[in-house]
Amino acid sequence: MPTASPKAKTSHEVAFEISEASVRLEGIDPMQFPIYRELKARILAGEITSDQATDILFAHYAKTQSTAA
Repeated sequence: MPTASPKAKTSHEVAFEISEASVRLEGIDPMQFPIYRELKARILAGEITSDQATDILFAHYAKTQSTAA
């Protein structure tokens, strides 16, 4: 399993802080979504890449949409 270097982890943490602040300005707290918290933790731990997280997120919501229909 790949691990994030300290520099990469810091870069990811900064990116999360900026994006979370932007979303909060729109009135949404991303931390209220369990899938977001899980993917953020996995990215910061170096378990998955942001591209992999995007794929997981799309699959999650595609499944949610198909079961809601």
